[in-house]
Amino acid sequence: MYQTTPNAILLTSDGHIVPINLPEAAQDRQTVMRSVIRCSTYDCVALTSNLDMWLDDEGLYRHPVNPLATTLARRFGFDWQDYHGPVLITGGADQEGTTLPLHEDRFATLLTSLQSL
Repeated sequence: MYQTTPNAILLTSDGHIVPINLPEAAQDRQTVMRSVIRCSTYDCVALTSNLDMWLDDEGLYRHPVNPLATTLARRFGFDWQDYHGPVLITGGADQEGTTLPLHEDRFATLLTSLQSL
């Protein structure tokens, strides 16, 4: 089952900001994440305890630099590299390590902030 309101944000390499509806079921969520990031394996950059950035594990070799994702990561102190390819922004993880969606208020704030970058 899918959420009825967006609960994640996709940042494309060409600068598009796309609201995403992630499924509630963890396994379905992983499938959608791989699909929108366009990869089979992905990595997570935990920007904060409640904000994660997901990207292709092989993005450096497969995708161009994502300027928006790189700028966002630098705002959180991750300034030692550029980030490549589509990037998905979600909430943090629960105590079992399951990826959480962005809360509605966090989604709106982040969307506004990204549009001004």
